Amino acid sequence: MTEAPVEEQKLSSGLPGLDTMLDGGFNRGRVVLVLGEPGTGKTIICSQFLHHGAAALGENSMFIGMNEPKSRFMKEMNNLGMDFAKLEAQGKFMYIDATEVRKIPEMAKVGRIAVGGRELGLVNLLETIQSAIAKFEPMRIALDSMADLVFRFPSVEERRPVVLDMIETLQSTSATSLLTSELLSTGEERVLQPEEYLAEGVMLMRTLRKGVRTVQILKMRGSKVDTHPRPYVITGKGIEVLATEEVY
Repeated sequence: MTEAPVEEQKLSSGLPGLDTMLDGGFNRGRVVLVLGEPGTGKTIICSQFLHHGAAALGENSMFIGMNEPKSRFMKEMNNLGMDFAKLEAQGKFMYIDATEVRKIPEMAKVGRIAVGGRELGLVNLLETIQSAIAKFEPMRIALDSMADLVFRFPSVEERRPVVLDMIETLQSTSATSLLTSELLSTGEERVLQPEEYLAEGVMLMRTLRKGVRTVQILKMRGSKVDTHPRPYVITGKGIEVLATEEVY
């Protein structure tokens, strides 16, 4: 007798319209890539995901910032009604400032031994993340942005193991993780990025002509999803996905 497949547990994204597209939310414990052009709101959507978990559901949430210091993140999100400082004081939120990894030179020294600075930076970053996760035990994680790490590894051959190491680190936890990256090319014949192959889900955020913004779920393993591009708007309270509207 064939056993029925185990139904995946859902985790609300914090955006009702996006949850509609996701058939109830993200699958728990998965790593999802949020891919998009600059200015599409990738950081905002990750922040809403974390804030909803911590503020509404009491779930420990962690933000790993690769391109902006904690103070700027806190201020920008507070302007959108997300008080992460309050959540941090309550022990429900942790910010990992990983901006220093960008400043490590191409070559560094351990004692008197010269080593590859970028590889050393990656190892230090992974160890920092693993240690913080072990202590804080987050249920939700966002890393923003993978592009700030992989730009130091220009070839695809170099970049793929870096992406794999990061994704495996996040997969080794029981947390649901959002990982952002920059969209490097557009169009039907665009070259897929290593992150897209390795992540278990991929969401594409784009700005079309006349400023229309769309979100599209390219893949989401273990879940029936709406794969049509749907419009969204960025308001003073964050992102609102218009899940029942068409894009023309």
